[in-house]
Amino acid sequence: MSVLYCTIPHFAAALARRDDPGLEGQPLVLVGPEGYVFGVSAEAAVCGVAAGMTARAAEVRCPKAHLLEADVARCRTELEGLFQVLERAGPQVEPYGWGAAYADLGDLARDQAGAAGLLRTIGQAVRRELGEPLQPALGWDTSKFTAQTAARRTRPGRLLAVAGVRERTFLSPLPVALLPLEEDALRRLSFLGLRTLGQYAALPSGAVWQQFGRPGKLAHRCARGEDDRPIIPRGQRPQRTAEIELEAPLAEQEGLAAALVHLASPLLAGLRANLQACGQVRLAVRFDDGSAQERTRTFLFPTAGEDLVVRVLEQLLAAIYWPAPVVALAVTLEQIQDAVAEQMALFPLPDEREGKLREVERYLAARFGANRLRRAVLAQPGAPLSEWRVGWQGEGGA
Repeated sequence: MSVLYCTIPHFAAALARRDDPGLEGQPLVLVGPEGYVFGVSAEAAVCGVAAGMTARAAEVRCPKAHLLEADVARCRTELEGLFQVLERAGPQVEPYGWGAAYADLGDLARDQAGAAGLLRTIGQAVRRELGEPLQPALGWDTSKFTAQTAARRTRPGRLLAVAGVRERTFLSPLPVALLPLEEDALRRLSFLGLRTLGQYAALPSGAVWQQFGRPGKLAHRCARGEDDRPIIPRGQRPQRTAEIELEAPLAEQEGLAAALVHLASPLLAGLRANLQACGQVRLAVRFDDGSAQERTRTFLFPTAGEDLVVRVLEQLLAAIYWPAPVVALAVTLEQIQDAVAEQMALFPLPDEREGKLREVERYLAARFGANRLRRAVLAQPGAPLSEWRVGWQGEGGA
């Protein structure tokens, strides 16, 4: 394959700044329709604000943040413009979260040199369509994961094309947090002392399967530069359905809760096993009088989380008018795509992060006294137990 990955960092915040240049330079937090963070600027992300947390939590982490109501409909419109630009370069375009997508360039870019020239043209087309404030970062490779990683390791307005022979060398020193694994799996990798893609790639395949199952095995192939997942055009994204005929008609929602879990749980487990998520869920209900109704819910962020999906299904069921007892249910997961990796790892800004930490340190020192601050140091690197290796050093020689 010849894979382009295009991403506009902090898409919603960049769009807000394009429409209101007065917002430039200040940390932005865009709050979604249910009171949760929808998008953040780079300045807010450095403070630890991330999509999905509450607006109040965002204010606590970044007191200087400017909170705005997110215009989700406008974001969708601009995102459609991005897709159309990419489809002019290659008809197979696969969405990947907000402000990002893959494109199969086919024979248009067969090598690194050819890809670099084409990516410049595409980047210019994106800027003309969406405006200069929405600068894309572009990555290219023969596989999806490496192309995505290349774009995530470059800056907006830049491109990075990785030659196939350099994949392993390029990936090896990068953090395992780039892998689209669940938080629990990434935490276990940290406990095992596996920090880089190279360390993870060096593990025996059997050991990876035993410890992390199918998701870990797929991530293992990604870390080795062997990702062979195809690009699925947005009009051809798959869906998964599960149905159940009830033994006896039920007239109360509470009695159907277990049935919803029974239907959704294996579907979602299948997504997680393949490092996938769904962008929309559909509930179909058939009643004892022969009538049927459907309801759908589109997620702001693709998910494979069972708690969230089941809760949404229960809400959809509650919103349906029941003309008779229920005799059958069907759950369909739609808009299936690759799981989006944790966004906190995107586009690190070490200078800004370091400055923020120094600012907090000065504040604490002024309020509580410098002699009460302690800094973690690696006191005994070779100690057999991890808790023996780290010590605390006081400020000012304390």
